[in-house]
Amino acid sequence: MANMEGIRYILRIFDQLLKKIGTEKDIISNENYLEIEKNIEYPEDREVIDSVLLELQVINDQIENMRWLNQHYKILHEFAQVCSKTLNEEILLKKAYEMVSQVMSTDAFYMALYNEEKQQIQFLIMLENGKIYPNRTVDMGDTYTSKVIETREIIHLKKEAQAYESKAKFGEKESRSCIFVPVIIDDRVRGVISSQSLSDFAYRKEHEELLQIIGSQVINSIGTARLYKKIFLMSRTDELTGLKNHRAFHEDLTKLMNEKGHEKMTLMMIDSDHLKRINDNFGHDTGDLYLKKLANGIKSVCHDHIVGYRYAGDEFMLIIQSPSDVEAIYNKLLEFYREHPIKISNNEILISVSVGVAMYPEHGRTVDELKKSVDQVLYKAKQQGGNQIVIVNK
Repeated sequence: MANMEGIRYILRIFDQLLKKIGTEKDIISNENYLEIEKNIEYPEDREVIDSVLLELQVINDQIENMRWLNQHYKILHEFAQVCSKTLNEEILLKKAYEMVSQVMSTDAFYMALYNEEKQQIQFLIMLENGKIYPNRTVDMGDTYTSKVIETREIIHLKKEAQAYESKAKFGEKESRSCIFVPVIIDDRVRGVISSQSLSDFAYRKEHEELLQIIGSQVINSIGTARLYKKIFLMSRTDELTGLKNHRAFHEDLTKLMNEKGHEKMTLMMIDSDHLKRINDNFGHDTGDLYLKKLANGIKSVCHDHIVGYRYAGDEFMLIIQSPSDVEAIYNKLLEFYREHPIKISNNEILISVSVGVAMYPEHGRTVDELKKSVDQVLYKAKQQGGNQIVIVNK
């Protein structure tokens, strides 16, 4: 071993190294190593010293990794809170990109959903240097994304990534290092999340784990958002006709009345003239077909500013948000019904409707008042024999 002075010198260097643990990535410099070597006399001592130095570096790497993960798990916790507070897909995907960008290079980034039944990949967000590319859906093929889905394994390219994304390529520059991570939930591959860099060796092992966590959070949240949207739409949709229902009518009309931009609106109430007779003579299945045809006529006149509803039974509503010729709309309805009769065996059933029309705010400033006004003129149309339109004060 070295003399006592050399031993003391080596111990001082070890003391310095111990104090540096966890403060920087590489605690042992070439200078440190050369100084230690100068004070070692025997080869067996060199082996012991090398072993100790290696263990110190390993301990330092572990502590540095723990600190790195701890720092970024705080960001993950913040992101989890975002996921729990919004069901907006656009916000979720934007926040995912922003968060990934905080912890790793994202010269290019994408997230995709995998449709196992259709064997398709739906790209939800694709960015290169902050530029957003149009979303698209592609078939499974000879791409890294497909390979990750098929193998359920992470692909981590550390330098000069090959041009392998032929069918799902976007952007203008070739990435040099990339991570493609499968998002596996309930033992099924639900999608892929990828971060790509123009630099070699841009990513570390921990980045793979972070992408897995982020991808799982986002795709779980998107699944919840889509389920909620589906349930919400079902709660506002009439099952038989596909039109919006009674609940949606009241919510939509109330909202429009509260919006300053909709100072004038028209409400058209439509009621079938002969549904009871159809049910009695041909059965309720034909009655349901009659209602569907009636609803199809209403759909034929709808667009951005005209929305149709099945209000109740054989009563339907049209909310007309822009100035329109209501008699022209009525005539268009009649034309549709003339061209689309119901044919049962040798019978041809023509659809006949009575229509009442009232305007907001002239004939009612609340939903109930406007509904009462339109109801009264619809009753008048029925009393006058049906198959006609009656407008308030005309």
